[in-house]
Amino acid sequence: MKLFFTLIFAALILAGCSKKKDITPQGTTTATNPGDTVKITHDDSIHMSSFAINPQPVKTSVAGNKLTLIFDENVDILLTAEGYQKTASVHLAEDFETTLLNGIDYTTVAESGNVTKNWVDDNLNNVILKKTTDTVINKVKMVKINVHRPFTFVKQFASNTDALNAQAVFIAKTDDTVVFTSYCYYNQKNYRSGSEAALLVYMK
Repeated sequence: MKLFFTLIFAALILAGCSKKKDITPQGTTTATNPGDTVKITHDDSIHMSSFAINPQPVKTSVAGNKLTLIFDENVDILLTAEGYQKTASVHLAEDFETTLLNGIDYTTVAESGNVTKNWVDDNLNNVILKKTTDTVINKVKMVKINVHRPFTFVKQFASNTDALNAQAVFIAKTDDTVVFTSYCYYNQKNYRSGSEAALLVYMK
């Protein structure tokens, strides 16, 4: 009998010292720093956007003392079909801060076809220059949103020579990259954004 109680007591001690297994939400788990984990739920994972981007052409021209650079944005944003059905809006932003285009005035075409200066709507619900198609990638149903719109950058110089020299600087630049960022909004929540850089190719 003493042996029986001894065994029960030992079992209780061992049970008290054991740690319950952590329950991870459905989805993927990624580490950011050693020892840290970031748990991504299934809901978060289906709303994460990714990109399919080729190098982005920028056509340059000079007229008089004016340099014009037309950035031909052509970006594919990919979302799971499930996530897209549960999305109220998809947003896309362009970051030119580290490029030669930074600080130059530009115009774009807005929702109603009017031209806006130094402003572009990041809510793709309001962007008319886009196309949405269904696709399958690695046996997963996806939705591809192609955004294809021009940004017209214009800069005035003191002379035609200065404008031509500036054009030459742009064309010689082979490592400029624009950073695209996209995220989804649904049910009063902004989901985690995804970003990707694309090479800018300046040409005549």
